[in-house]
Amino acid sequence: MTLNPRISGLSGFNVQRGISLIEVLVAVLVLSVGLLGLAALQGFSLQSGQSAYQQTQATNIAYELSDHMRANRSVIRAGGAVPALDQWNFLAAELLPNGELDVDIVDAANGIVAITVNWSDDRLDDAPDDGDSISIQTQI
Repeated sequence: MTLNPRISGLSGFNVQRGISLIEVLVAVLVLSVGLLGLAALQGFSLQSGQSAYQQTQATNIAYELSDHMRANRSVIRAGGAVPALDQWNFLAAELLPNGELDVDIVDAANGIVAITVNWSDDRLDDAPDDGDSISIQTQI
């Protein structure tokens, strides 16, 4: 005796097998939005890392120049020029985009100098501005 398959089991209910095309499309859409968000986050991370690197380079240039000025403090205290300033400007231009270096002798008698490093970093800003800068003031 064979049983009618409609009678045995779930009568009147459709048993769904597999997944529908709409479910697949929704899953692909959710996955693609997540991957696009991940790609945008990675791009922003790279921009932030490059900006941090440039700020570190500017800080290193300023402190290294102040150390070299301390080594030649007799020239600075006598009111003389900063030794090899052209080489330091070249180094700032090589390491930073539009890098410029400015040294002001604030008080020659007490050996106080101000060092400013300027560069342009418009990666994180939508509108270009005057650029970024770092300034230190130290006694040599």
